[in-house]
Amino acid sequence: MAVSTTGHVYLVGAGPGNPNLLTRKAEHLIRTADIVLYDRLVNPFILQLAAPGIEIVDVGKKPYSRHIQQGEINDIIVEAAYKHQKVVRLKGGDPAIFARVQEEVEVLKSHQIPCEIVPGITTASAAAAALGIGLTSRNISKSVTFTTGSFKDSQEQEIDIASLIDGGTLAIYMGIKRLHTIISQIYKQVGKDYPICAIFNVSYSNQVVIQGKLSTIEDDVREAAPDDAPGILLVGDAMALTDGPTFIETDHLPEYFGKQCIVTGDREAAINKAFEIYDAGGYAMIDPNTGDEYHQSQLDLIYRFMQMDDITEIIKA
Repeated sequence: MAVSTTGHVYLVGAGPGNPNLLTRKAEHLIRTADIVLYDRLVNPFILQLAAPGIEIVDVGKKPYSRHIQQGEINDIIVEAAYKHQKVVRLKGGDPAIFARVQEEVEVLKSHQIPCEIVPGITTASAAAAALGIGLTSRNISKSVTFTTGSFKDSQEQEIDIASLIDGGTLAIYMGIKRLHTIISQIYKQVGKDYPICAIFNVSYSNQVVIQGKLSTIEDDVREAAPDDAPGILLVGDAMALTDGPTFIETDHLPEYFGKQCIVTGDREAAINKAFEIYDAGGYAMIDPNTGDEYHQSQLDLIYRFMQMDDITEIIKA
């Protein structure tokens, strides 16, 4: 059996955003990677799990604007595999759901580069969990379909609503900008005023949940949706089961709930403290001034996101 002359590429799901929803395998691969190629929606703290001295490369696409093309991304992955032993291609959510992972796998195989897909928690699952409901429910919703509101070359196409017609749940990724068109299609084909939820910044402390019916959701989103935040639509009778975002009630809010923090101190201790802050409903990044030698690409990312303002708290690990 021939030994590969290239590195291994891991196509890794980073989950919906909250780093506590990262799988153990994903965390291990990020920590031991020689280079990380990441998408736009990956939480910057997750990128801070990478060894300080390695390069991290932004290959993310920004919707509705000029951005790097998939062919260029494929070339960058192949080039990285010829230079490094362990390449992590980090994608938001699950890499096998609307992340074009198959194209990247086929390119890697054509170059005989070993690769592995590492699943992550997809946004629809995290959104339903936040609502305290299942995407399916006995006697109410017997199936779920993942579909997208974003199509090649921004072409106008109808989404797949077959499961909705059959009594299932429809999870629509990248559909917020086409909300009016999607509602019109559902009304045209089904004629039912379904319950719907639009969830933004899923799993983060600033998550926003907007509940309504097809007849009301456009106005509700226009009024309450955060600017330029990623969102997902969940449509179907199961959405009527939610009473809104769920959480474990306590006598007082956790210490870091809703806070934006910068964690200082020993790097590993700071990482652990940051995980704790996210678990308490806060947001955190770690201060790079720990004596470690950081790659410039990491410093650029850190200082882009780690901005001090009146609400930022400095936490000692």
